[in-house]
Amino acid sequence: MDLNGVPLCGSFSLVLDVLRGEAVADLGCNGGHYLRFCGPGSQGLDISRDSVAACRAQGLSAQQHDLNVLPLPLPGGAFGVVLLSHVLEHVHAPLLLLQEANRLLRPGGRLVLGLPIEDSLYSRLRMDYYGGPEGHLYSFSRRNLRRLLELAGFTQERFYLHLPILGFRPWPRLNRLVQRLPTGLLYQLSGACWCIARRVGPPLRDPEFSSYFREGA
Repeated sequence: MDLNGVPLCGSFSLVLDVLRGEAVADLGCNGGHYLRFCGPGSQGLDISRDSVAACRAQGLSAQQHDLNVLPLPLPGGAFGVVLLSHVLEHVHAPLLLLQEANRLLRPGGRLVLGLPIEDSLYSRLRMDYYGGPEGHLYSFSRRNLRRLLELAGFTQERFYLHLPILGFRPWPRLNRLVQRLPTGLLYQLSGACWCIARRVGPPLRDPEFSSYFREGA
């Protein structure tokens, strides 16, 4: 498939195999840039009426909904993949949305997360992460992300960094090769990342998060 014109297409090519042929819940589907690569039964949600209209104009299934309003209007256990591309940093309660993603997935289903990086050299030179027009509310370190995934019932399987000098070109082989660079160097030159995680069980109940707030602790 032609990836030219697809946002972050170079690094997106590294997660594309997870979406193909699967029923995907694309939460924050925008204009269907990624939804069109997903399998039968896929469904997009977006707060923008124009984005939903753009999806429907391509024959894609999408509906308007604010992702801060949970539960989402989608059936539980109906999807093989949940896609959250540059959404988690904008919603009011990221952990709650990850828990909702767990509900939507079949056992063993996958979560595909696309996230910006706040503290890389590239991002510091390019943007004011919290004060710019992007509307970021949160940022996520790799360690913090692993913890949130664990609380939400997921385990991380793959992690890719988006190197802008290559990431806007659909060169999957070259992008895979770049991932072998030293992680620290690649992180500092990257503007975003992709994480693939597998659903391994239900989310932890709130009292299981920590003993710190338990009565009598």
